[in-house]
Amino acid sequence: MNKQTKIFLADDHPAFREGLIRIIEQEQNFKICDESGDGNEAIQIIRKKKPDIAVLDISMPGLSGLEILKIITNENLPTLPIILTMYTDEEYLEEAMEYGAKGYLLKLSTTKEILECIKTVLKGNFYISKELLDCLLKNKKVNAKNEILEKLSSLTPTEKQVLKLIGQNKTSVQIASELFVSFRTVQNHRYNMTHKLGLSGHNKLLLFAIEHKNLL
Repeated sequence: MNKQTKIFLADDHPAFREGLIRIIEQEQNFKICDESGDGNEAIQIIRKKKPDIAVLDISMPGLSGLEILKIITNENLPTLPIILTMYTDEEYLEEAMEYGAKGYLLKLSTTKEILECIKTVLKGNFYISKELLDCLLKNKKVNAKNEILEKLSSLTPTEKQVLKLIGQNKTSVQIASELFVSFRTVQNHRYNMTHKLGLSGHNKLLLFAIEHKNLL
């Protein structure tokens, strides 16, 4: 007979806890040993019952999920903590990982993902919600784009014009002819843009111009 996995839930929304209990106990070997809607009570239950898994909401009355997480880690309790949250901020994830979380789930996670997270953590691996990973990747892309736009805003209108022509793979001689300026002037623009954009190395300005020509 397989040993049952004792799971504790801490979330201050009773209806949500009830739904989570139904999801978790679909698995024959998963058993909810207790539940709480208060952080102070939650840590006392964890200390007393030492569940195999503790699913902790970040925001609760009393201690927060992250504060409980720190206590579990500092007191070297045998319970494996999983953070459950509605927040997609990378800062919360980093803090949870730093304090010893073994899993990080969004409240919008599917039934399959919640069970997969618990099984993954029980095997000694770390689990992060797929939806959260997608959200973080999207945020990184947005931040990267904003960083590029900020760099481009430091360029003069003429420098942007030169950069756009560079992105069309035109040489300095061709650019000088098209803009009715000297070759030396174009070379000066190239040097200044390389400095402003924080680029170094041969052809880096060309690669930058081609990669970001849709922003010019």
